[in-house]
Parts: sequence; structure tokens; C-alpha cells
Amino acid sequence: MAATVIGNTIEFYDFSVYGTLTAVVFGRLFFATDDPFLTSFLAFGTFAVGFLSRPIGGMIFGHLGDKYGRKPVLVASLLTMGIATTLMGALPTLAQAGIVAPILLVVLRFIQGFGIGGEWGGATTLMMESTPAKRRGFFGAAVQTGSGMGIILATGLVTLMFVVLTPEQIDAWGWRIPLLFSIVLVVIGLIVRSHIEESPDFEQREASATIAKTPLLEALARHWKMVLVAIGMYIAVAAFGFTQGVFFINYLINGADFPQYLATIANLVAAVTYLFATLIGGVLSDRFGRSVVYLVGGVLLIPASFIMFGSGMTGSVPIVMIAMAIVGLFSGIAYGAQASLFFELFPARVRYTGVSLGFQIAAVLGGGLSPLIASSLVEATGSVMSVAIYISALSLLLVVCTLVAPRVLEAEKKRSGELDRERTNEGKA
Repeated sequence: MAATVIGNTIEFYDFSVYGTLTAVVFGRLFFATDDPFLTSFLAFGTFAVGFLSRPIGGMIFGHLGDKYGRKPVLVASLLTMGIATTLMGALPTLAQAGIVAPILLVVLRFIQGFGIGGEWGGATTLMMESTPAKRRGFFGAAVQTGSGMGIILATGLVTLMFVVLTPEQIDAWGWRIPLLFSIVLVVIGLIVRSHIEESPDFEQREASATIAKTPLLEALARHWKMVLVAIGMYIAVAAFGFTQGVFFINYLINGADFPQYLATIANLVAAVTYLFATLIGGVLSDRFGRSVVYLVGGVLLIPASFIMFGSGMTGSVPIVMIAMAIVGLFSGIAYGAQASLFFELFPARVRYTGVSLGFQIAAVLGGGLSPLIASSLVEATGSVMSVAIYISALSLLLVVCTLVAPRVLEAEKKRSGELDRERTNEGKA
């Protein structure tokens, strides 16, 4: 549990630090223009770049994890994302290096996303393959709590920076501290992961010579429908999370005139209640079923979106803080049930690959593009409520895909059985 949680914590710490700094610092340090909208758009564009590389990382790390084992691949993904984040903290700014600065930032962001692409699927697979079936919801939620802890750690550190340092100090060198701190987490993660054993399921398949020769091709050829369903199931969750953690912070600062530290505190409040809701979602999924809890959590994203933006429009600090506590509770339920649910959608031969593809492609479409889409919607409509409507539409897609998933799973199991029998008959002939 410690080995998988620490990786998920680092993943969300790295992405949350980058997302928060994108919302409040990176625009003026790396993409300064005369047009505030263009500056924010360019900054959010680099945020999206990290998501574009996540499916590539998911495919490569997933393929290697299904073929050579979960443990060594998880160590490699941890190193990749942690080192990239740390190097970001040593970059020159636009004023110091000109156009080279944003180019280097984009390159490191791409590498960071590539490493993160193999983290969640591997951590989920390793944890789920090592726990009793009746407790998968709880232990899956434990892995998911890494996201809440990563967000809390990142937001807390950035908030402390805003409180202790002056704006001039933050722009000069303070923004580097949260990025450089990533190396501390990486060292801790490597120490913990060096002591874990390989997944029992993988060792069993290795001993019986049933490991897939080309996991990526097999996942795409035999389970592409389930990959598409998994993508549809997660887009809304990803869109909501990164809209809240990146775009909404930017909106509170630039649209509602909140001080920077209050905007990040609002995100911190949501992260704390989100952490508890994640555990609740996992426990409930063991009792009432994965799909049922995930559906309830998906539907709760609809009121959560309107509560979040509605509170921001009031400009009231107390209302925003109360609203964000509610938002965290509503948005954590689905995420708590997700790990165990996604684990059960794919067979062991291609589980790391299938889970990673569904999760990471949805992360691109929902999470990576959400700040850009949100900015464009507000620019076009003049209202942040258009973003709430957008997330609500994605939540309906989540509901449909979750309802369809059992039928697709049954069809794929039947098809896999037929293919295995055909191969057996061919071997006998």
C-alpha cells in the first residue's frame, strides 16, 4: 500500500504544483504578452502538453509492465516524472533566456507527462492483484488517496509560499521551491518501492508461461471497445478535477479578485474533503458494487460544478470555502470506486496496458484540455456557468458508459473464450 500510494502522491503532487503555478505564476514568467487572455491560454497550453504525452507513456509502460512485471516499470515511471519536475525548478525564465525558456518548459512538461502515464495503471494493477477480491474497493481507494494527499501537499506548500514570500520574491525564486521539492518525494518513493515484491498474478502467469507476447497489440485488438468505454467513464472525473485545480483557481484570482493565497486555500479545503470522500467511495463500492457507487459519484459532479462556479460568482470568501468543502465531498466518491472498477474491466494478460490506456487518454481529453476549453467557453459566452454545463454533459457520458460496461465486458469474455478454443484446436490439429 505504501509503495503504490507514494507513487500516486508524487504523480498528483507534480501535476498539482505545475497546475497551480500555471494558474498563478507561469503565465507572466514564461508566456508574458500584452493580452491577458492570450497569456493564460499559452500557459494552459503547456499544461495540456503534459497530458498529450500521458497516453504514450501509458502505452509503453503498460506494455512493458504486462510483459516484464509491474515493479521495475513502476520504478522507471517514478524516476521519469520526478526528475522532470525537479529540472523544471532549475529552468531560466523568459526574461533570462528568451524563447528558449518556454521551449525547455514544454519539453520537460512532455517528459513529466510521459512518466506519469505509466504510474496510475501500474500502481492500481499491483495493488489490486495483491489484495482479496472482497476488499478491492477499500485498497483501491487507498491508492486513490494519493491524489488527495498530493494535491494537499502541493497546494499547502504553494499557499505557504504565498503567505511567507512577497510577490517579488515569488517571481524571482520562490516558484522554484515546490518544483525542486519533488526530488525529496522521489527518493522516498524509490526507498519504499525497492522493498516491494512483484504482483502474485504476474508471477503466476510468468511461471505458467501465459504472459502476453505483445500486450499493447492484444489490448487494442481484443479489448478496444472496453478501452473506449473506460475513456468515456473517466473524462468527466478528469475534467472536473483539473477544472477545479487549475481553471477555477485562475478564475478566483483574475475574475473574482481573490488574493492568491485565498484561492489556493480554497483548493486545499476541497482537497481535504475530497480525500475523505475517496475512501468513502471505495468502502461503499465493496458493499454496494463498483458500478453503483461510480454512477452516484458521476451524477454528483453535476451539482458540484454549479456549486463551485456559483460560489465564485458571489465573490464571498466564506461562501467559496463552504462550497469547496461540499465540492470535495461530491467529487471524491466516483474517484474512490474507480481503481477497483477499472481493474475488473480488463483481463490480467493486458490489465496494466488496458487500464493505463483508458485512464490516460481520458486524462488528455478531460483533464489536459479542460482549462483550455473552459477559457474558450468563458471567452465565447461571457459566463463561467458554461463550464458547469460542459462538465454536466461529460457526466452524462460517464453514466451511459458505466451502464454499458458490463455488456461490453461479457461480450469480450465470450469472444476471448472462443479465440482461446480456436487456438487450442489449431494446436491439436
